[in-house]
Amino acid sequence: MSVEIIKAQIFKFLSSDHPEVMAIKGEWGVGKTFSWKKFLIEACMDKKVKLERYSYVSLFGISSLDSFKYTIFENVVKRDLIGTAASIDTFRDNTTSLIESVGRQSINLFKGAPIVKSFSPAIEAISFLSLNKTLICIDDLERKGKGLDIKDVLGLVSLLKEQKGCKVVLLLNDGEDGLQDYEKYREKVIDIELAFSPVPKESADIAFSGNASYHNRLKELTTSLNIRNIRILKKIERLIDLSLPLVKDFEPEILDQVIHTLVLYSWSYFTSNTDDGIPPLDFITSKGYSLLGIGDDEITDKEKGWQTTLQAYNYQLTDDLDLVLAEAVKTGFFVESEVNEKAKLKNQQIIASKSENSFSNAWRLYHDTFDNNGDVVIGELYESFKANCKYITPTNLNGTVTLFKELGEEQKALEIIDIYIENRKDEVELFDMDEINIFGDIRDPDVVQKFNAIYNQSVPQESAKQVLDRIASSNGWNPSDEMVLANTTVNEYYELFKNEEGRHLSSFVTKCLKFGQFSNPNDQQKEIAERATKALQKIASESEINKRRVKKFGVSLENA
Repeated sequence: MSVEIIKAQIFKFLSSDHPEVMAIKGEWGVGKTFSWKKFLIEACMDKKVKLERYSYVSLFGISSLDSFKYTIFENVVKRDLIGTAASIDTFRDNTTSLIESVGRQSINLFKGAPIVKSFSPAIEAISFLSLNKTLICIDDLERKGKGLDIKDVLGLVSLLKEQKGCKVVLLLNDGEDGLQDYEKYREKVIDIELAFSPVPKESADIAFSGNASYHNRLKELTTSLNIRNIRILKKIERLIDLSLPLVKDFEPEILDQVIHTLVLYSWSYFTSNTDDGIPPLDFITSKGYSLLGIGDDEITDKEKGWQTTLQAYNYQLTDDLDLVLAEAVKTGFFVESEVNEKAKLKNQQIIASKSENSFSNAWRLYHDTFDNNGDVVIGELYESFKANCKYITPTNLNGTVTLFKELGEEQKALEIIDIYIENRKDEVELFDMDEINIFGDIRDPDVVQKFNAIYNQSVPQESAKQVLDRIASSNGWNPSDEMVLANTTVNEYYELFKNEEGRHLSSFVTKCLKFGQFSNPNDQQKEIAERATKALQKIASESEINKRRVKKFGVSLENA
């Protein structure tokens, strides 16, 4: 049933004071409550709401019929206040009206009593009497408390209609457990039943009904992913609203990337756990040039389907700005300094890409044709790379090198690595593989080897003692720490252990030996343990007392 038909039926329902019960059913999250409230406010503005009072009640957690009755009374607002929450003022008005309606004797009963829910059991007993000719919306039927039966809810609804002249709207999730009594008794109670099942475009129109400049683009993207869940659509809108001030001074392509990425990541993060046809966020953010058909990644049939989805969405590569946006989707907020840093770098790349011989234009020769033009692609990428390498990321470099090698241009692949390093050697942190290769998408062995070499030459190396002192207290280390320890000689370990005294000595020794005790140690870790063991065996050979000192660490002394 289209949203327009549902809206028309709701307007017709609201414009009459004839007692009726309407049920609006739909899947969880498609926007029944959001749409009801939106249409109700529109009807009020158009003066189409006939009844003068309105009460919205969520049954979530309500466990008794008396509580249900009182909550309806408590939440009543006048027609001109529809769209605002019930408050102590509206409650005071309701209570005053109730007291006046039951006479002066009751005024004496309540005189001086504070206006709070529990001020008199008598209020709860008689509050239901005031619910005449009231528009009532009852939400979350399937989430009621255990002490409240659906048949009792429907019985009360029937009473409100038949005896109190009320108009009642029920909002419920279709297909939920525990609604058997609704199906059993609905024929006796429900006059109108609407199936709320908007298509993605209708959901987008409902969620993004303002005049924000980005709404049309947002509708286009969310519709392309078939997003119907209003809650997710509103989460996306909120994140984009938060991001706008952070990227307003950059090229318009930055804002479009932010919108494009936030839509995809939010859809993935909030729905992939219930639909295995939707690519998980970790899968998306780990994708490098494999999405372009470059590299030899082995993927499952399910992952192939995910990649097809990403390609259809025109998502080609995860960059550093995307990774910052991924964190915002997970946490609900942006780290402004990180967004600014990554967006600024991407902005420089975009400005450079607008030149005639830009690197991105050269890549279009790869993307936009099935011509047999391998030589042309290599030539254009090679020349463009040399002109634009200041704006090319390490991930882009890795992808270009991989493509060159796969097309048989090994020499040119090695050349562009050297060109890149020569032009950017002053940017030391750019070559720190621990920082730039978080997701492991920089894999070409020549890129990795040359980046490590330039970084190690540029950054002062810590000594083995400095490394052990740091990692022994933090219980964490990185590949460069392993490299330092693996390159420490047996004699250097011997001198280190002999010269160290106090509580650090034991932690230094155990940390070194532990590298060899992992379930699957790599070559560097094995080397650290072997060299430390030989140094300890040398110390053990010096005296009987040292033999016993070394033995307590579990070191074999057969060769000592």
